[in-house]
Amino acid sequence: MRAAVFQGNGRLAIEDRPEPVITAPDDVIIAVEACGICGTDVQILNVPPGHPATPGTIMGHEFIGHVTAVGSAVSDLRVGQRVTVDADPKCGACTSCRAGRPANCLNLSALGIFRDGALASHVKAPAGAVYPLSEKPPREIAALIEPLACVVNGTNRAAARPGESVVVFGAGPIGCLFTAVLKAAGATPIVVVEPNATRAAVARAVGADVTVTPDELAVRRAELLPEGADIVVDAVGSLLPACIETAGMGGRIILFGMNSNARPPVHQVEITEKGLTVHGTYITNFTFPAAIRLIESGVLDLAPIVSEVLPLERTAEGIEHLRTGQATKVVITP
Repeated sequence: MRAAVFQGNGRLAIEDRPEPVITAPDDVIIAVEACGICGTDVQILNVPPGHPATPGTIMGHEFIGHVTAVGSAVSDLRVGQRVTVDADPKCGACTSCRAGRPANCLNLSALGIFRDGALASHVKAPAGAVYPLSEKPPREIAALIEPLACVVNGTNRAAARPGESVVVFGAGPIGCLFTAVLKAAGATPIVVVEPNATRAAVARAVGADVTVTPDELAVRRAELLPEGADIVVDAVGSLLPACIETAGMGGRIILFGMNSNARPPVHQVEITEKGLTVHGTYITNFTFPAAIRLIESGVLDLAPIVSEVLPLERTAEGIEHLRTGQATKVVITP
Protein backbone atom coordinates (compact mmCIF):
# COMPACT_ATOMS: atom_id res chain seq x y z
CA MET A 1 0.00 0.00 0.00
CA ARG A 2 1.02 3.64 -0.42
CA ALA A 3 1.60 5.51 2.82
CA ALA A 4 2.67 8.97 4.01
CA VAL A 5 5.75 8.33 6.16
CA PHE A 6 7.57 10.68 8.55
CA GLN A 7 11.26 10.38 7.73
CA GLY A 8 12.60 12.76 10.38
CA ASN A 9 13.87 16.36 10.29
CA GLY A 10 10.81 17.80 8.55
CA ARG A 11 10.69 15.16 5.80
CA LEU A 12 7.52 13.43 4.61
CA ALA A 13 7.50 10.87 1.80
CA ILE A 14 4.90 8.73 0.06
CA GLU A 15 6.27 5.19 0.22
CA ASP A 16 5.25 1.61 -0.49
CA ARG A 17 4.55 -0.24 2.74
CA PRO A 18 3.10 -3.72 3.42
CA GLU A 19 -0.51 -3.78 4.52
CA PRO A 20 -0.90 -4.47 8.26
CA VAL A 21 -1.92 -7.96 9.36
CA ILE A 22 -3.40 -9.50 12.50
CA THR A 23 -0.64 -10.37 14.98
CA ALA A 24 -2.45 -10.11 18.34
CA PRO A 25 -5.85 -11.41 19.51
CA ASP A 26 -7.24 -7.89 19.95
CA ASP A 27 -6.01 -6.47 16.63
CA VAL A 28 -8.43 -4.79 14.24
CA ILE A 29 -7.51 -3.99 10.62
CA ILE A 30 -9.33 -1.00 9.15
CA ALA A 31 -9.60 0.19 5.55
CA VAL A 32 -9.17 3.95 5.89
CA GLU A 33 -12.04 6.02 4.49
CA ALA A 34 -10.76 9.45 5.53
CA CYS A 35 -7.98 10.86 7.71
CA GLY A 36 -7.64 14.47 8.84
CA ILE A 37 -4.30 16.25 9.01
CA CYS A 38 -3.79 17.58 12.53
CA GLY A 39 -1.89 20.60 13.79
CA THR A 40 0.26 18.06 15.61
CA ASP A 41 1.29 16.65 12.22
CA VAL A 42 2.39 20.13 11.17
CA GLN A 43 4.36 20.53 14.40
CA ILE A 44 6.05 17.14 13.86
CA LEU A 45 7.21 18.26 10.42
CA ASN A 46 8.43 21.68 11.54
CA VAL A 47 12.18 22.25 11.81
CA PRO A 48 12.90 22.19 14.69
CA PRO A 49 9.89 19.99 15.51
CA GLY A 50 7.23 21.28 17.86
CA HIS A 51 6.12 17.74 18.75
CA PRO A 52 8.09 14.47 18.98
CA ALA A 53 7.48 11.51 16.66
CA THR A 54 9.25 8.34 15.63
CA PRO A 55 10.99 8.49 12.22
CA GLY A 56 9.74 5.79 9.87
CA THR A 57 6.18 5.99 11.22
CA ILE A 58 3.17 6.25 8.93
CA MET A 59 1.46 9.48 9.95
CA GLY A 60 -2.25 10.20 10.49
CA HIS A 61 -4.38 9.82 13.61
CA GLU A 62 -7.77 11.47 12.93
CA PHE A 63 -9.51 8.79 10.93
CA ILE A 64 -12.52 6.65 10.15
CA GLY A 65 -12.89 3.52 8.07
CA HIS A 66 -14.38 0.06 7.75
CA VAL A 67 -13.21 -3.10 9.53
CA THR A 68 -11.59 -5.65 7.22
CA ALA A 69 -10.27 -8.18 9.77
CA VAL A 70 -10.35 -8.82 13.52
CA GLY A 71 -8.27 -10.86 15.95
CA SER A 72 -9.52 -13.98 17.71
CA ALA A 73 -10.44 -12.11 20.92
CA VAL A 74 -12.55 -9.42 19.20
CA SER A 75 -16.27 -10.14 19.59
CA ASP A 76 -17.97 -6.74 19.45
CA LEU A 77 -16.80 -5.60 16.00
CA ARG A 78 -17.60 -7.15 12.64
CA VAL A 79 -16.00 -7.07 9.22
CA GLY A 80 -17.54 -4.31 7.11
CA GLN A 81 -18.54 -2.18 10.11
CA ARG A 82 -17.82 1.54 9.95
CA VAL A 83 -15.66 2.68 12.86
CA THR A 84 -13.62 5.50 14.31
CA VAL A 85 -10.55 5.12 16.51
CA ASP A 86 -9.07 6.72 19.60
CA ALA A 87 -5.54 7.20 18.30
CA ASP A 88 -4.17 7.36 21.86
CA PRO A 89 -4.93 3.87 23.19
CA LYS A 90 -4.74 3.87 26.98
CA CYS A 91 -3.14 0.98 28.82
CA GLY A 92 -5.77 0.73 31.57
CA ALA A 93 -3.14 -0.54 34.02
CA CYS A 94 -0.90 2.39 34.98
CA THR A 95 -1.47 4.56 38.05
CA SER A 96 -3.20 7.31 36.07
CA CYS A 97 -5.55 4.94 34.25
CA ARG A 98 -6.49 3.18 37.48
CA ALA A 99 -7.14 6.55 39.11
CA GLY A 100 -9.68 7.38 36.39
CA ARG A 101 -7.38 9.73 34.47
CA PRO A 102 -6.74 7.91 31.18
CA ALA A 103 -5.75 11.18 29.48
CA ASN A 104 -2.67 11.03 31.70
CA CYS A 105 -1.86 7.41 30.81
CA LEU A 106 1.83 6.73 31.40
CA ASN A 107 2.09 4.23 28.54
CA LEU A 108 0.58 6.08 25.57
CA SER A 109 1.91 5.18 22.13
CA ALA A 110 -0.12 7.25 19.70
CA LEU A 111 -1.04 5.96 16.27
CA GLY A 112 0.38 8.13 13.53
CA ILE A 113 3.03 9.54 15.86
CA PHE A 114 4.90 6.74 17.60
CA ARG A 115 3.41 3.78 15.71
CA ASP A 116 1.90 3.46 12.25
CA GLY A 117 -1.20 5.52 11.60
CA ALA A 118 -3.85 6.06 8.96
CA LEU A 119 -2.34 8.07 6.11
CA ALA A 120 -2.44 4.82 4.15
CA SER A 121 -5.08 2.50 2.73
CA HIS A 122 -5.12 0.31 5.88
CA VAL A 123 -4.24 0.69 9.54
CA LYS A 124 -4.09 -1.61 12.58
CA ALA A 125 -5.54 -0.61 15.96
CA PRO A 126 -6.31 -2.36 19.26
CA ALA A 127 -9.97 -3.27 19.61
CA GLY A 128 -10.37 -1.33 22.84
CA ALA A 129 -9.70 1.90 20.94
CA VAL A 130 -12.18 1.19 18.12
CA TYR A 131 -15.73 2.60 18.24
CA PRO A 132 -18.68 1.78 15.96
CA LEU A 133 -19.92 4.66 13.80
CA SER A 134 -23.05 4.94 11.68
CA GLU A 135 -22.84 5.33 7.91
CA LYS A 136 -24.80 8.61 8.05
CA PRO A 137 -22.13 11.30 8.61
CA PRO A 138 -20.17 12.36 5.50
CA ARG A 139 -16.62 11.06 5.61
CA GLU A 140 -14.97 14.49 5.90
CA ILE A 141 -17.19 15.39 8.88
CA ALA A 142 -16.82 11.98 10.53
CA ALA A 143 -13.03 12.40 10.34
CA LEU A 144 -13.41 15.22 12.88
CA ILE A 145 -14.51 12.82 15.64
CA GLU A 146 -11.05 12.31 17.14
CA PRO A 147 -10.19 16.01 17.53
CA LEU A 148 -13.77 16.69 18.64
CA ALA A 149 -13.43 14.06 21.39
CA CYS A 150 -10.28 15.84 22.57
CA VAL A 151 -12.09 19.19 22.54
CA VAL A 152 -15.08 17.78 24.44
CA ASN A 153 -12.62 16.75 27.17
CA GLY A 154 -11.32 20.32 27.28
CA THR A 155 -14.79 21.86 27.42
CA ASN A 156 -15.77 19.42 30.18
CA ARG A 157 -12.80 20.62 32.20
CA ALA A 158 -13.83 24.22 31.58
CA ALA A 159 -17.25 23.39 33.09
CA ALA A 160 -18.94 25.89 30.80
CA ARG A 161 -22.28 27.27 31.94
CA PRO A 162 -24.88 29.04 29.76
CA GLY A 163 -24.27 32.76 29.53
CA GLU A 164 -20.57 32.63 30.35
CA SER A 165 -18.18 34.63 28.19
CA VAL A 166 -15.44 32.94 26.19
CA VAL A 167 -12.28 33.97 24.37
CA VAL A 168 -10.68 31.45 22.02
CA PHE A 169 -7.16 32.20 20.81
CA GLY A 170 -6.72 30.65 17.37
CA ALA A 171 -9.24 29.69 14.69
CA GLY A 172 -7.56 26.59 13.39
CA PRO A 173 -9.62 23.40 13.50
CA ILE A 174 -9.24 23.02 17.29
CA GLY A 175 -10.17 26.62 17.99
CA CYS A 176 -13.19 26.29 15.72
CA LEU A 177 -14.27 23.03 17.37
CA PHE A 178 -14.02 24.68 20.79
CA THR A 179 -16.11 27.55 19.44
CA ALA A 180 -18.80 25.22 18.12
CA VAL A 181 -19.03 23.12 21.29
CA LEU A 182 -19.03 26.11 23.65
CA LYS A 183 -21.70 27.79 21.51
CA ALA A 184 -23.83 24.66 21.82
CA ALA A 185 -23.27 24.80 25.61
CA GLY A 186 -24.81 28.29 25.70
CA ALA A 187 -21.68 30.41 26.12
CA THR A 188 -22.04 34.06 25.10
CA PRO A 189 -20.36 36.11 23.88
CA ILE A 190 -17.71 34.00 22.18
CA VAL A 191 -14.79 36.11 20.98
CA VAL A 192 -12.27 34.40 18.70
CA VAL A 193 -8.83 35.95 18.27
CA GLU A 194 -7.40 35.14 14.85
CA PRO A 195 -5.17 37.23 12.55
CA ASN A 196 -5.99 35.16 9.43
CA ALA A 197 -9.16 36.51 7.76
CA THR A 198 -10.00 33.18 6.11
CA ARG A 199 -9.89 31.28 9.38
CA ALA A 200 -11.74 34.08 11.21
CA ALA A 201 -14.60 33.64 8.73
CA VAL A 202 -14.73 29.92 9.55
CA ALA A 203 -14.90 30.74 13.28
CA ARG A 204 -17.89 33.01 12.68
CA ALA A 205 -19.55 30.30 10.59
CA VAL A 206 -19.37 27.79 13.46
CA GLY A 207 -20.51 30.10 16.26
CA ALA A 208 -18.16 32.97 17.09
CA ASP A 209 -20.07 36.13 17.98
CA VAL A 210 -17.05 38.33 17.29
CA THR A 211 -13.68 37.74 15.65
CA VAL A 212 -10.76 40.09 16.19
CA THR A 213 -7.07 40.20 15.46
CA PRO A 214 -4.67 40.27 18.43
CA ASP A 215 -4.18 44.01 17.93
CA GLU A 216 -7.93 44.60 17.80
CA LEU A 217 -8.41 42.62 21.02
CA ALA A 218 -5.96 44.92 22.79
CA VAL A 219 -8.02 47.94 21.69
CA ARG A 220 -11.50 46.45 22.20
CA ARG A 221 -11.01 44.25 25.29
CA ALA A 222 -12.77 46.67 27.65
CA GLU A 223 -15.67 47.02 25.22
CA LEU A 224 -16.12 43.32 24.48
CA LEU A 225 -15.20 41.92 27.90
CA PRO A 226 -15.48 44.64 30.54
CA GLU A 227 -14.95 42.12 33.35
CA GLY A 228 -12.71 39.75 31.44
CA ALA A 229 -13.67 36.32 30.09
CA ASP A 230 -15.04 33.47 32.18
CA ILE A 231 -13.31 30.91 29.95
CA VAL A 232 -10.19 31.40 27.84
CA VAL A 233 -8.89 28.77 25.42
CA ASP A 234 -5.37 28.69 24.01
CA ALA A 235 -5.73 26.63 20.83
CA VAL A 236 -2.32 27.81 19.61
CA GLY A 237 0.07 26.48 22.24
CA SER A 238 2.09 29.52 23.25
CA LEU A 239 -0.37 32.14 24.51
CA LEU A 240 -0.68 31.58 28.25
CA PRO A 241 0.36 35.20 29.00
CA ALA A 242 -2.44 36.52 26.78
CA CYS A 243 -4.90 34.08 28.36
CA ILE A 244 -4.01 35.28 31.86
CA GLU A 245 -4.42 38.91 30.82
CA THR A 246 -7.79 38.23 29.13
CA ALA A 247 -9.35 36.10 31.88
CA GLY A 248 -11.69 37.69 34.39
CA MET A 249 -11.80 37.10 38.12
CA GLY A 250 -12.19 33.39 38.86
CA GLY A 251 -11.76 32.56 35.18
CA ARG A 252 -10.77 29.16 33.80
CA ILE A 253 -7.99 28.81 31.25
CA ILE A 254 -7.82 25.81 28.92
CA LEU A 255 -4.36 25.19 27.44
CA PHE A 256 -4.83 22.88 24.48
CA GLY A 257 -2.44 23.79 21.66
CA MET A 258 1.03 22.24 21.88
CA ASN A 259 4.35 23.75 20.84
CA SER A 260 7.35 22.34 22.66
CA ASN A 261 9.54 25.18 21.38
CA ALA A 262 7.46 27.90 23.05
CA ARG A 263 8.85 29.43 26.26
CA PRO A 264 6.49 32.32 27.06
CA PRO A 265 7.12 34.51 30.12
CA VAL A 266 4.28 34.17 32.64
CA HIS A 267 3.09 36.96 34.92
CA GLN A 268 2.24 34.53 37.71
CA VAL A 269 0.88 37.08 40.18
CA GLU A 270 -2.20 37.58 37.97
CA ILE A 271 -3.10 33.91 38.36
CA THR A 272 -3.04 34.36 42.11
CA GLU A 273 -4.78 37.74 42.25
CA LYS A 274 -7.57 36.71 39.88
CA GLY A 275 -7.98 33.24 41.39
CA LEU A 276 -7.59 31.64 37.98
CA THR A 277 -7.73 27.92 37.25
CA VAL A 278 -5.40 26.65 34.54
CA HIS A 279 -6.11 23.30 32.88
CA GLY A 280 -3.70 21.53 30.56
CA THR A 281 -5.62 19.19 28.25
CA TYR A 282 -5.04 17.78 24.78
CA ILE A 283 -6.41 14.22 24.35
CA THR A 284 -9.57 12.26 25.09
CA ASN A 285 -10.88 11.24 28.49
CA PHE A 286 -13.93 8.96 28.16
CA THR A 287 -15.22 11.44 25.54
CA PHE A 288 -15.31 9.43 22.31
CA PRO A 289 -18.95 8.32 22.78
CA ALA A 290 -20.07 11.93 23.25
CA ALA A 291 -18.13 13.10 20.18
CA ILE A 292 -19.63 10.31 18.08
CA ARG A 293 -23.16 11.27 19.19
CA LEU A 294 -22.49 14.92 18.36
CA ILE A 295 -21.33 14.01 14.85
CA GLU A 296 -24.08 11.47 14.19
CA SER A 297 -26.81 13.83 15.43
CA GLY A 298 -25.68 16.72 13.23
CA VAL A 299 -26.32 19.14 16.11
CA LEU A 300 -23.02 20.90 15.32
CA ASP A 301 -22.54 22.46 11.88
CA LEU A 302 -18.90 21.59 11.33
CA ALA A 303 -18.85 21.60 7.53
CA PRO A 304 -17.23 25.08 7.34
CA ILE A 305 -14.15 23.73 9.14
CA VAL A 306 -13.17 21.35 6.33
CA SER A 307 -11.34 23.36 3.67
CA GLU A 308 -10.03 20.63 1.39
CA VAL A 309 -10.40 16.91 0.71
CA LEU A 310 -7.25 15.60 -1.02
CA PRO A 311 -5.84 12.25 -2.18
CA LEU A 312 -2.91 10.68 -0.34
CA GLU A 313 -0.36 11.79 -2.92
CA ARG A 314 -1.14 15.44 -2.07
CA THR A 315 -0.60 15.09 1.69
CA ALA A 316 2.47 17.34 1.71
CA GLU A 317 0.49 20.01 -0.15
CA GLY A 318 -2.29 19.81 2.43
CA ILE A 319 0.21 20.17 5.28
CA GLU A 320 1.67 23.25 3.65
CA HIS A 321 -1.81 24.76 3.27
CA LEU A 322 -2.33 24.30 7.00
CA ARG A 323 1.10 25.73 7.84
CA THR A 324 0.43 28.89 5.84
CA GLY A 325 -3.15 29.32 7.09
CA GLN A 326 -4.57 28.80 3.60
CA ALA A 327 -6.72 25.94 4.97
CA THR A 328 -8.42 25.29 8.30
CA LYS A 329 -8.77 21.50 8.09
CA VAL A 330 -7.48 19.20 5.34
CA VAL A 331 -8.87 15.67 5.04
CA ILE A 332 -7.01 12.97 3.12
CA THR A 333 -8.84 10.06 1.42
CA PRO A 334 -6.32 7.23 1.08
